[in-house]
Amino acid sequence: MPGSRKLSSADLELLLLALLERKPAHGYELIRAVEEQSGGFYTPSPGVIYPALTFLAEIGYAAAEPEGNRKLYRITDSGRAHLDGHRGTAIAILEGLRRIGGRMDQVREAFAGVTDADPEASEELHHARHALKSALYGKRGCGAAEARRLAAILRRATADILNSGGTTAPADTARTGAATPTRPDRNHPGDPMIDTPASGARHQIGRMRFDTRRRSLTVTSVTHLTPKMLRVTLTSPELADFDSRGADDHVKLFFPGPDGTSLMRDYTPRAFSQANRTLTLDFALHDAGPATAWAMGAKPGDTLEIGGPRGSMIVPDDFDWYLLIADETGLPAIGRRLEELRPGVPVFTAVAVDNDAEKQAIETKAQWTAHWVTRDSQGDDDAATLRRVVEDIQLPRGDGYVWIAAEAAVAKALRAYVLEERKHPAQWMRASGYWLRGEAGAHENL
Repeated sequence: MPGSRKLSSADLELLLLALLERKPAHGYELIRAVEEQSGGFYTPSPGVIYPALTFLAEIGYAAAEPEGNRKLYRITDSGRAHLDGHRGTAIAILEGLRRIGGRMDQVREAFAGVTDADPEASEELHHARHALKSALYGKRGCGAAEARRLAAILRRATADILNSGGTTAPADTARTGAATPTRPDRNHPGDPMIDTPASGARHQIGRMRFDTRRRSLTVTSVTHLTPKMLRVTLTSPELADFDSRGADDHVKLFFPGPDGTSLMRDYTPRAFSQANRTLTLDFALHDAGPATAWAMGAKPGDTLEIGGPRGSMIVPDDFDWYLLIADETGLPAIGRRLEELRPGVPVFTAVAVDNDAEKQAIETKAQWTAHWVTRDSQGDDDAATLRRVVEDIQLPRGDGYVWIAAEAAVAKALRAYVLEERKHPAQWMRASGYWLRGEAGAHENL
């Protein structure tokens, strides 16, 4: 929800559906509506809004009606049903934007007397505020000592503002001070969207956004890696512009439902090649859902519709060590990361699988220490058994990155342990519920 966390792609889609439920709208009208809802605090770029609208149209949640050179978007019955199922989240997002809008009105009122007097001073103040916002955003998840240091700096700045007696620095002094961090909203048309970290900084995790569209792929091979892990390789000329930069990216797979609607499931691109126009997906064969049923019956020549990925989280390969914790659903992402890490970097994995036959051999140049938890000998409480394994891992000194993917309750428990007991920095960790017990197709980003 805005005000407590960053607006995710799923949040944005719910927000757009809520706005379209009020009335059909063009893309630029939705940009303006979000801006007005937040009091001008958040103005999504066209490169964010239009790919999200395209994705909603592709999955049947919105319909696009051509109007000259523009498209008018309407919510569909499927979109309304999806919104009804997440109504509480959508309301929370709207309320969060409204609260931000109220605070922005207070800020504008507080600055009105300063900025109205001199347009040039107004611009300087605008850039300074944004520089402060960027600097503080980069400190999210910092420790208690750093938080106290930042609070002291802000208190001193407040005292200086209140006691300055109206004196100001010369204009060129202000302009030649510390450079204001910039983050481009969009690149050239067709390029992926990217939130770029500060250049030269270590351990800066960035995000890229891609234009989303559906692609039709054809199966070329089906192979059992283990008795319960199936690898399917697909090809299509449409993969010529497919992109995936993060080891834990997700694409949506579309399967026909019993009532004619599409059923969707999220899967990690285990490997892909633009040059060869191929995509590899690994399927953990545990449930009787549409993805498992399709994979078990897949044969060369079969087709599969995919969408995305919508974006990538770019984790730099400059950490001193890596700790990767998962059940079998996270193994495709772990395998991809192991293959991509630099030679010699220490990486530790703790993975829960059913039995010894499900352990995978993965080629890597990293210094890999594998810890396998088998349920046939350890029991099926993944949270407890994985925690015991992680407690015994002696991590090297230095800065590390921790990644967790498992059933949502398991991932939450392990995330809490790493944050609260191991005191690992939150900004250097990602935890996801790759599935939710009792709820088909659920995926929870923690």
